[in-house]
Amino acid sequence: GETFTFTGDDDLFAFINGQLAIDLGGVHASLSRTVDLDQAAANLGIAKGNAYSLDIFFAERHTTASNFRIDTTIASFVNCGVVPE
Repeated sequence: GETFTFTGDDDLFAFINGQLAIDLGGVHASLSRTVDLDQAAANLGIAKGNAYSLDIFFAERHTTASNFRIDTTIASFVNCGVVPE
């Protein structure tokens, strides 16, 4: 029952276990995409109870607005870090 949702404008790519899970590439108004991790498990090569990487690439193009929001039911994150530009 776990989900990962991104809402925002401009480029966003989310990779789970090295597999593309969300592709919101391009310059656009705010959009939202949700990954149901149970339904996507086979495509992402994941199984409940294990830890996997979650890598996010986001680019704000500053065309008219800036929106970035993440909602998730994932209970915990470990080894979180931001890679500098």
